[in-house]
Amino acid sequence: MTSNTSTLRPATEEIPKKRLTANEYRNLCDFINNYQGLPIDCEMELQDNFSQIQRLTLKAILQTELTNRMRSQYWRYDANAKKYLTRYEELSMNSPGDSNILLNIAREERIGPVMMCRSLLKTKYDFNSKMKLTKLMRYPHLIEDPLLSANVAQCLCSDSQDGPLIDLKRRVLGEEYEFKLKEMANKSGMHYYDENDLRRLGYDKTPDIKMILPFLYKGEVINWIESKANFGDIKTHKWNIQQQLNSYCNRFGAGIIIYWFGYHESTPKLPDNSIGIIVLDDFPLKSDIKFLDLSENIESDDQKVVEET
Repeated sequence: MTSNTSTLRPATEEIPKKRLTANEYRNLCDFINNYQGLPIDCEMELQDNFSQIQRLTLKAILQTELTNRMRSQYWRYDANAKKYLTRYEELSMNSPGDSNILLNIAREERIGPVMMCRSLLKTKYDFNSKMKLTKLMRYPHLIEDPLLSANVAQCLCSDSQDGPLIDLKRRVLGEEYEFKLKEMANKSGMHYYDENDLRRLGYDKTPDIKMILPFLYKGEVINWIESKANFGDIKTHKWNIQQQLNSYCNRFGAGIIIYWFGYHESTPKLPDNSIGIIVLDDFPLKSDIKFLDLSENIESDDQKVVEET
């Protein structure tokens, strides 16, 4: 029989964390925002410099920080699109076989490779339809210029935070953790409606699972659970409350949101949670859950009938 001891974590080795203190989160964000280079390189260096933090937690925080930066500097991409295009054309004349030209420009400018490609293509071809641009970004081989086609394809493969492949990966990851939530709920003995059930019942905004019978979590009545395959920083959590959780609490009562990749230490303590929101980073422990025992009510009712007769 083969031994599996090699796969076990040594007792003295610290388990990477996903609940971050304010100081840890601030240091991590400072590293990301001061990093000079591509997101894919930043991701690798994060794992080397913050090895005490879970890898998926690092990736989730990097994604959030870069997305916020992209939204705040969106004007910069289109405003400088002609500059990127001119720079590309100059370099391509000197290096006609180099498929890393656009990637190097993105590294120098500290911008996302895929977003830069969108702005550059929009300027070069003067698209009047977003659909045409989206098609070229999904299928770069359709770009008539072979070198530009190769450069865009290289950017798509080298951008760990943006592009059609990343969008697909994030959707799959979200669905994976929704499946994990339902699987763990089934094993725990919960009875619930999922999103499809609730939509058939006429609800528009729906949590991932809504309890048919509420349960107690550490003495609190829980009516729903929402799954989030990301990190629960304060800004993200407040946005989730505004867009989703507030509606769930109004309609169904108190519930749980699970940030599978961890959260900022202040997130569960926010006053905004007082409407009935509990923040966790994993499925509730069995020891913290208590289900309503219907058999006790049935027996007491039957006994009452017998006594009355």
